[in-house]
Amino acid sequence: MPITSKGSRCRTLVGRPCLLSSICQQKLLFYIFFVLVQSAVVYGALELQLDEGQPAGTIVGDISAGLPPGETATLYFISDHEGTGVGSDLHIDETTGIITTARRLDREERDHYSFIAVTMTGTTIQVSITVNDVNDHAPVFPKKKTVLKIPEHTAVGTRFSLDPATDADKDQLTTQGYIIREGNVGQTFRLETKRGANKILYLDLVVNGLLDREKRSSYTLVIEAFDGGSPRRIGSMAVEVTVTDINDHAPVFNQSRYHTIISESLPQGSSILQVFATDDDEGDNGLVLYEINRRQSDPDRYFVIDLKSGVITLNKPLDFELKRVHELVVQAKDNASQPEVTNTFVTIHVRDFNDNQPTMTIIFLSEDGSPRISEGAQPGQYVARISVTDPDYGEYANVNVSLEGGDGKFALTTKDSIIYLIYVDQLLDREERDSYDLRVMATDSGTPPLRAESSFTIQVTDVNDNPPLFDQQTYRQTIPEVVYPGSFVLQVTARDKDQGPNGDVRYSLLKGKNSRSDWFSIDPITGIITTATALDFESEPAPSVAVVATDGGRPPLSSTVKVDIVLQDVNDNTPVFSKSFYNASIKENTPAGTCFLE
Repeated sequence: MPITSKGSRCRTLVGRPCLLSSICQQKLLFYIFFVLVQSAVVYGALELQLDEGQPAGTIVGDISAGLPPGETATLYFISDHEGTGVGSDLHIDETTGIITTARRLDREERDHYSFIAVTMTGTTIQVSITVNDVNDHAPVFPKKKTVLKIPEHTAVGTRFSLDPATDADKDQLTTQGYIIREGNVGQTFRLETKRGANKILYLDLVVNGLLDREKRSSYTLVIEAFDGGSPRRIGSMAVEVTVTDINDHAPVFNQSRYHTIISESLPQGSSILQVFATDDDEGDNGLVLYEINRRQSDPDRYFVIDLKSGVITLNKPLDFELKRVHELVVQAKDNASQPEVTNTFVTIHVRDFNDNQPTMTIIFLSEDGSPRISEGAQPGQYVARISVTDPDYGEYANVNVSLEGGDGKFALTTKDSIIYLIYVDQLLDREERDSYDLRVMATDSGTPPLRAESSFTIQVTDVNDNPPLFDQQTYRQTIPEVVYPGSFVLQVTARDKDQGPNGDVRYSLLKGKNSRSDWFSIDPITGIITTATALDFESEPAPSVAVVATDGGRPPLSSTVKVDIVLQDVNDNTPVFSKSFYNASIKENTPAGTCFLE
C-alpha cells in the first residue's frame, strides 16, 4: 500500500521530536511503512461501534483487540485516506492503540470510519468503526402551514395528499405515524399513511364526514408527526381547510306572505314595502335578486320591485273603485349559473280614505329583551307583552289582536283587550326545533278594517336535558400483548344533542377494583384510548375499562360505556418443570411401553 500517494498519509507518535528535516522524515517513514506492509500478514478486521453524539474524548476501542492472541505492540503505523474523516473526527494513540473521539460524531454527517493499523512486526489490522443512530432528530414538515380548499358535500373517503414529514434518523427512529392533534371538529377528517420505497411515510387527509359550509366554513387542523423513539419526538403542521361553497340552498323569505294597506292617493314612485330573503350560500350563490312574476300577477304593472333591495314601489296611480286588492307573486332567486328560486305572496289593500291603522308595541320578557324562551319553560309562562292603540277610536276594545305561526306551541291571551300576552301553550324541545316564526296582527273595526302586523322569530334556548350518548353500546378491540405505552387502542365517540357547553363532551376512565383502568389512558377531548403502561396477557387476557362521557352543563349529565380489550398472547414465558428432581423405581421385566414416571 503506497502511503505517500495523493490522498493518503502515514502517522507515527504524535508530538515526538525529530532531528531530521520534514522531507527526510517523510522518506524514512515511507520506507519503514513500505517494508512493513510488504512483509505484513493481514490478521483480520476489528469492528467497533459507537453511538452518535458522545462527547469528545469518548473511548471507541483499542486496536490491540485485533492483534493475534499473545501478541502485543508498542507502536502502530496508521494509514487512512483523505476525506474519510479519521484524521479530523478521531484521535488514535499510536503507542497504546486507544481510539477516542476528537469531537461529537453525527451519524447523519458520517456513519462509518475505517483505517489500517500496522505494527512494527508487520501485523496488519483493518479497523472499521460504525456510528450508531440515536433519536436526535424530530420529524419535520416541509411547511409549517398548508392551505386546502375543499368543496362542501365532497364525498366521504376523498383523499387530499399532504407533504409528508421527514426525519434525519433511520429505521424505527424515523417518522412512524401522524395524528390530528387539534381542530378536527366532529371527526370530519381522518389520516391515512403509506410507506414509500424511499422509506418516507406519505400522508393523505381523508374526508370522514359531511362538509357543510353553511354550518362550518373552515377547519384549522394541527397534524403531528411522531417517530419511534422513546421518548418519541414530534413535529407539527397546521392545515387550514376552507370549505368552498356550492349552490345547495334556495333563498328563504322572512315571511311566507306579506300584507300592507295603502291609500289610493299614494303618489307614484312611493315605496310600499320591502320583501327580504336570505340565502345561506356565499358569493354569487348567495346573492339574492328579486322580481315580480308578471305571468301570475300584476300584468298591468301597477308595481315594480328593486332587483337588489326588494323594495316594492308604486309604478302607476291606483283606483279604489277599480281594484281594491292587489296580489303579487314575488320571486327571489340567487345569482348562480343554475339559480334556485323561491316565491312569496304580497297582498296590497287599497283604501279610499285616509285613516290610521292600529299601532302595536311589543316587549319581550326575556332577561335581555330579545325574542327568546328557554326550552324548559312550562306551559303558561309568558314570552312577550303587547300593547295596542288606535288613534282613530277612543276605546281600545275596537282593536282585535290575533297570533299566527308557532305550530300551536304559543298562544295569545288578554284580560282587558288593551294588554295582550303571548305565552307558552305546549312543551318546547330545542333539539326538535330551535326557533318559531310568529306574526301578530292588530285589526281595527273600521270599514274597511285596518291592520298592523309584526313578525318575529322566537329562539328556543338550550337547557341541559340530554346526556351524551355513545355511538355503540359496547366497544371491543384486539391488540397485541406487547405494545409501546402510548399506543393507539381505539376511539370512542359520544354525542350530545344540547348546544354550547351543554353539548361539549369530555371523556374519562372509570376507576374500579376489577378494572384495568391503570393500563390505559384516554384523551378527554377526542376519546382516543391509548396504552398507559405495559400489558400482560398472563395476568389479564381480556381487560375491560368503563369510559364516562360527561357534558359541560350545570349540573353535568353523563353516560358510561364498556370497552372490552382482547390481548393477543406473545411467547414471553419459558416452560417450568413442577420439580427440579424426579426419582422413580421400576421392576425388572416390566413390559415395554409401561409408563413409570409422569
